[in-house]
Amino acid sequence: MRLAIDNDRCLLCNLESETRNHLFFECVYAGNIWKAILQLCGVRDFHWDGELAWATHCFEGKSLITRVLKLALSSHVYWIWKERNGRLFGGVLRPWSTILEDVKAIVRIRLSGCSINGGDRRNATLCASWNIA
Repeated sequence: MRLAIDNDRCLLCNLESETRNHLFFECVYAGNIWKAILQLCGVRDFHWDGELAWATHCFEGKSLITRVLKLALSSHVYWIWKERNGRLFGGVLRPWSTILEDVKAIVRIRLSGCSINGGDRRNATLCASWNIA
């Protein structure tokens, strides 16, 4: 049995052609999640053209913000792809806010055993935003 896809429309928004750039950041659905992630990190949002250059520069080092952003980006990509496939193969549609909660849970779980300098104001704000204990 082969699966045939009738058109190239994005399964998340059904507005644009599904490309890598569109699916993960330009799509309204995925964009809402990414903007919320950046807001939780206290970072202003960017257009996709500058996103990779910004990430390459910002994701250096071992600071808490760097760890959170790396985890959030990889989790964002994972959950967007999982949602897309869930819609394609299972017909299950979840609101973007549910995906955001999934991303937040992954970040919390991955950082739960880490030593975090709570005395740093930016770290404290970040931990409060992400509910990291």
